[in-house]
Amino acid sequence: MRPLVPPGVPAQSPDPCFTRHDDDTGDAPVSAVTDTRSFWDHLGATRAEEYAAEDILPHVPVPVPPAVSTPLVDGFAPLGDMPDSASASLNDVLLAHDLSTADVLASAQHENSVSPAAMSAAYGLDLAETRLPPVAPFASVPPRPRRRRAGASRLGYRLQRIWLTPGYRIALKLGAPVAAVAIGLVVYFSDESRHAAVVEAIEAAKAAVVERPEFMITSLELPETAPELEPALREKLALDLPVSSFRLDLDVLRRQVEELDWVRSADLRLVADGVLSVSLTERVPAILWRSEQDLELLDAEGVRVAIATHRAARSDLPLVAGRGANAHIPEALDLLDAAAPLGDRLRGLVRVGERRWDVVLDRDQRIRLPETGAVPALERVIALDQAQDLLARDLMVADMRNPARPVLQISAGAMETLRDIRSQSRE
Repeated sequence: MRPLVPPGVPAQSPDPCFTRHDDDTGDAPVSAVTDTRSFWDHLGATRAEEYAAEDILPHVPVPVPPAVSTPLVDGFAPLGDMPDSASASLNDVLLAHDLSTADVLASAQHENSVSPAAMSAAYGLDLAETRLPPVAPFASVPPRPRRRRAGASRLGYRLQRIWLTPGYRIALKLGAPVAAVAIGLVVYFSDESRHAAVVEAIEAAKAAVVERPEFMITSLELPETAPELEPALREKLALDLPVSSFRLDLDVLRRQVEELDWVRSADLRLVADGVLSVSLTERVPAILWRSEQDLELLDAEGVRVAIATHRAARSDLPLVAGRGANAHIPEALDLLDAAAPLGDRLRGLVRVGERRWDVVLDRDQRIRLPETGAVPALERVIALDQAQDLLARDLMVADMRNPARPVLQISAGAMETLRDIRSQSRE
């Protein structure tokens, strides 16, 4: 199909898109001065149709240049009357050419002045197969009236603003599902039968794991202790074997064992073959305390170890007496170490008024010690005894409560003997 070229216009080269024109306006494609469209022209028209279909470009009609009364050459407007290709854009040239050609053909067919057959005979063209370039779609489509968006109301605006608030959005996305699930669970477990069934199922699943043989404790291993202490230890543990290790709290059992008076510390461990091993650190009795109720065995810290039935049960331990003596056992042990030179004459210590100590010897002799500095005062008395046999005499009390002025109290017989000696010396 040959391009439609009016008479008087020189023919173009076979490939007019690459023809170079040297004129004052510079380089311009041949499509700017002819009705043959290049690939880029078709691409632009296609994109314009797509933009118009997608409602991207505004529906504003493209201004059409005013009609120019030009003489027709055999019923067609010559190309020479179109806008200058050097100054006008490609779209303007094509638009002006399309409009002029379309108007000419419409007027010719309407007035029956020139039939398509006559034009075909005059120009040697087949107008039935000729397709004129279409008018740009965005130039012929009338503008659409702006419609009000659906939901564009004050209520819709407020709802949109609420949705854009982070707090409301988080509450709807997270809080609403959680609240729905919580309400569903409350409604479901409000029925006691359902609640009991769920609890029973959970307990059954838990028991299936806990009661497995590899987790069962079948025996108890105790340390070597006195025969009278083992029953008390078993009673404190209170284990009903076999029992699952998951049902035992070793820390609680350890604290229960340490509640025993004679236990300083305890350690419980699970060993192989379902054995619970118990290791103990026992308290060592250091002194025997005669309280107002009974005899108690105390360790070096003053903690009760056991209760003695009588003094002969632990005759190897020193004896202390008096209220509050158990709170000062370390001081009492220091006094007993200082009184070691007295040997078997020492009977024990007595706490007086919960303030100070008295050292009790055989023959009812006593050494009264001060509240502070009791050990040095006792050492002075022992030194006098070693030098002058002070305690071997008829002495009842050696009062050292005032270290600067010690007082000695002798027996009644010694006082009569002393008086006789003084009377004889006077005579």
